[in-house]
Amino acid sequence: MTAAAQFVVALMMVASCSSASAPNQAADGSSPSTAETEGSTTQPTSTLTTSTEPIDAELHPHGIGDVLFADLGNPGVDVTHYDVDVAFDAATGVLEGTVLLSVTATANLEDFSLDAVGLKVDSIVIDGGPAQFELADPELVVTPAAAIAKGDSFEAAITYSTKAQPQQAVTGIANGWFVTPGGTFVMNEPNGARTWLPSNDHPSDKATYRFTIHVPAGLTGIANGVLEQHSINADDETWVWSQADPMATYLIQVITGDYEIIDTLGPNGLALTSVVLRSDRTLMQPLIDGMPEQIAFFEEKFGPYPLSSYGVAVTDSPGGLGMEQQGRPLYSRDDFAADLRDDPRPGLMGASQQYLLSHELSHMWFGDAVTPSVWQDIWLNEGFATYAAWMWSEHVGYRSLAENVDRALRDRQTPGVPTGKPSVERMFEFEEAYGGGAVVLQALRLTIGDDAFFTLLRTWVAENKGTSRTTNDFITLAERVSGADLTAFFDDWLFATSLPDQLPT
Repeated sequence: MTAAAQFVVALMMVASCSSASAPNQAADGSSPSTAETEGSTTQPTSTLTTSTEPIDAELHPHGIGDVLFADLGNPGVDVTHYDVDVAFDAATGVLEGTVLLSVTATANLEDFSLDAVGLKVDSIVIDGGPAQFELADPELVVTPAAAIAKGDSFEAAITYSTKAQPQQAVTGIANGWFVTPGGTFVMNEPNGARTWLPSNDHPSDKATYRFTIHVPAGLTGIANGVLEQHSINADDETWVWSQADPMATYLIQVITGDYEIIDTLGPNGLALTSVVLRSDRTLMQPLIDGMPEQIAFFEEKFGPYPLSSYGVAVTDSPGGLGMEQQGRPLYSRDDFAADLRDDPRPGLMGASQQYLLSHELSHMWFGDAVTPSVWQDIWLNEGFATYAAWMWSEHVGYRSLAENVDRALRDRQTPGVPTGKPSVERMFEFEEAYGGGAVVLQALRLTIGDDAFFTLLRTWVAENKGTSRTTNDFITLAERVSGADLTAFFDDWLFATSLPDQLPT
């Protein structure tokens, strides 16, 4: 997510919460260009457990013990696949859905919980038999007819409905299901999926997905991955998408509206599937044309593109929106329309648009392919994406990487929240996770040298894609690749309340 998106989504919450079916009011109090010098912070300390260690269900009966979101995640369950079927009624604002979860028990289970807020559950069936359940926000507690042994796999089918609307999260950023003048979209980071989908709504549990989206005739239903099927009935249409790359719930994309799907090819035959409003098809062509160059640039720095497809989704949401939904980042058409009308050549796109596109694209490596295990690890997403956007900015002749780093370092001289130990209220503040995280990376690059630094980034993705990882995992790999003890470095740059006033030389 870009820094500008935080404020915009909060404003959309104000416009949407009174009625889920009312159009949102376009509002924007920030811009991606300001995000080049503003940021946020998050990261765990060296005492955090790694993502490979099991969660003790007895110690954490509700939630897995995430420092920032204690009620998120569910001990004892590993969801491996979601088969989601949803239909939204714009007249009533009601979302009706069913979801079939494929689950492996990681503990002996007499019951188990899923994340669920504001849902009405009609029935739950486990392996063909009815199960008892209790809704106790923020959890849905399920009791199977028979206990489930550790290591066993089972399927849970849940039929539910909800008055779909965004929620205000403790971060100050609204998330969940949003209604626009022409359709809908979801923005789930960090805990919004649970408001419309019973799930293990924590980044430590990644799964594959299949989405079936029912929309009125003439509209398009869009989700992550590859379009499998499209059928047209008398009154509605059904769109089926499949996401084969493991994905966290906060990266889910579900969009409805009058969209056109555009299929092209990127570097090395990479499938590019983008969606734009039908009325914007010609106007948004420069975004489509510009993707291969950006992908090639980041492949040179970070290694091969790590997912099976890419694209952009440009919606009718208010301006300032940028979210790294897996394989197809979400943007607002208002952030590009005026600029592209002035000069449609992609090479002359403005600095803020270049920042948005490069920031979200780089998240495919950092955040999507390799996802944080806990929310304090957010700098592994936003610091890396900010650093990548600054490299791209320099590449296309805007502000240099060194200038961006120097500005961000000056902002970190006042004592505050460490980049590696954010509070929940400041996990999306630019000075710490975004710009502050990028400063940490530049300082690390200067400390271990260019060869080791880019080897580290490429190895991080190559060895960990499809998984969730912690800061400790990154530090361990950095020491392995560089051959250096980096304890003092990370204490000074990642976990300190204020940073050194000069970069390493």
